[in-house]
Amino acid sequence: MKKFFMYGVSGLLFLSTTSSLLALDQQIGAQLRVRYENWDNLFTLGTNTQKNSFKDRSFFRFRVMLWDDIKFNNQTSLRIRLVTEPKYQMGPYYNGWKGGDKHFDQDEVVIDNLYLDIKRPFALPLDLRIGRQDFLGPDMYGEGFLILEGTPGDGTRTFYFNAIRARLYLCGPNTIDFVVLKQTVRDIYLPNIHPAYDDNGKLYIKHKKRLTSTNEFAFFTYGRFKPHANLDFEPYYFYKKEEKYEKIPASYLHNVGLRGVYRFTKDFKVRAELVHQFGEYSANGTDRRAWGGYAFLEKSFPNFPAKPTLELGYVYLSGDDPNSKKDEAFNPLFSRNPNWNELIAYTYLLETIDKSGPIPGYWTNLKMPMIRVNFSPLKNLKVLLSYQKLYANEKTKNKPSYMFSNHGKNRGDLYVGIVNCSFTKSIDGMLQYEIFDPDDFYAKNAKTAHFLRAQLLYKF
Repeated sequence: MKKFFMYGVSGLLFLSTTSSLLALDQQIGAQLRVRYENWDNLFTLGTNTQKNSFKDRSFFRFRVMLWDDIKFNNQTSLRIRLVTEPKYQMGPYYNGWKGGDKHFDQDEVVIDNLYLDIKRPFALPLDLRIGRQDFLGPDMYGEGFLILEGTPGDGTRTFYFNAIRARLYLCGPNTIDFVVLKQTVRDIYLPNIHPAYDDNGKLYIKHKKRLTSTNEFAFFTYGRFKPHANLDFEPYYFYKKEEKYEKIPASYLHNVGLRGVYRFTKDFKVRAELVHQFGEYSANGTDRRAWGGYAFLEKSFPNFPAKPTLELGYVYLSGDDPNSKKDEAFNPLFSRNPNWNELIAYTYLLETIDKSGPIPGYWTNLKMPMIRVNFSPLKNLKVLLSYQKLYANEKTKNKPSYMFSNHGKNRGDLYVGIVNCSFTKSIDGMLQYEIFDPDDFYAKNAKTAHFLRAQLLYKF
């Protein structure tokens, strides 16, 4: 941590001094996020706790960010951001590398944002963003159903993509984005300032964090159109290539999809998305054909106490039929992150390890009706409650029998509760608790799983 601040502050002081000498506008910022997490029966639902990596976890994680936004002129700006996230394990799981502290993971210091913004070059109706960037917040594509998390291997430490984005402005509010990106198993483009441990490729590879399962290349175009005041219309096309890495086969995948939002009234709307995937595994020529999508009805009650919002939703992700010659399993592309819950992402690990590698969150083979309620009992307090019923489209075949029944399709019931509180303009807090009660998709001895997270976030 001391070295992180030394290097980080030194780098930002250099940028600050340089930009000041050049009379440039800049904005320096920092953020500290402290999390406590407790994982109970997550990876194998308590059916196999012999391996250290399958054991329950209780730990703190400390994410520190330092950044500088430099504005050269009205057209050109630069962002650089450094991040690190040390962890302290309290057992039963401990760090498994040799020669290192079993409790403390010192992590590395990485450059997780470094991009140049160029607005309307040569007076053209487009903007360019070149470099390492996030697709979050105002830069999110839809609800992040296919592209949100470029580095799932390090959790929520970073989300970045190594990308070039061109946004073409059409008439009115209509735009089309053209994006090309390249993700690698470990970061090969920029140095890490404080090398981390090496654990033979499980979490770290040559003293750098394992970020993805394979080397990945993608190109996509994403349109945002508003043909009517009450309608948002977002067609897109994604091409993704996954290279062979370890036991994961090489493949490519085309994705043609559409997202839409229609507002019946100010307080009542529907959100939906549908995508068709098709491609091939390169080694054996196996065809890939899959479907995925969701639909949510959302109704707000602004005149009720606590101003509740009710959501009724359904998520569908096709699964691979083990009796067909094709592979029908939905591929989450760049969205291996907590989408509708956090807990289930970890239970997917053993189910999809042949495609996901040692990284959880490969969402596939799922039918999930759900209900969510958001309300605000106090001005600075927000609460989300959710019930989700999970089914599989296809039964598993030849999966580890200690965890999977290999004959059922009922995954089980999930209950989610999240409380967010804004203590001050600079300090936020969050408490999250999830319970999953498994059913016949899993082995008879599968146990109830619990996920707990408490968080404080300080921005300055």
